[in-house]
Amino acid sequence: MGAYTFAHYEKAWTGLMVSHPRFGGGVIVRVVRDGGNVLVAVRFHDGLRKTFASGEEALRELKSLRGILSASLEPLDRISDQSLQRRIQQAQRRHDTRCQIDDDLEERLQQFSI
Repeated sequence: MGAYTFAHYEKAWTGLMVSHPRFGGGVIVRVVRDGGNVLVAVRFHDGLRKTFASGEEALRELKSLRGILSASLEPLDRISDQSLQRRIQQAQRRHDTRCQIDDDLEERLQQFSI
């Protein structure tokens, strides 16, 4: 794992559908900088909002649910709450059908760090 910056996490992960073994499917709604740390905020299917204390923690606990057709048409800050809820529901369906992609989160960081 390389030394990734806040910008790498933000560009690579914001809006991405993810899976967590305990919380289910969700969407990374925000990546923020807190001093030297990168915080990763996720909204899950059941309404839970979880903020991971570091990018490394999120990388350990989350798996990508991105598929061929999951590219967002609109940036996350421009979509309605209803559209976000649909995206979260889609993430839960992908989580339920075990569509997790093991190394995708790391590969995205590598891609944006070049």
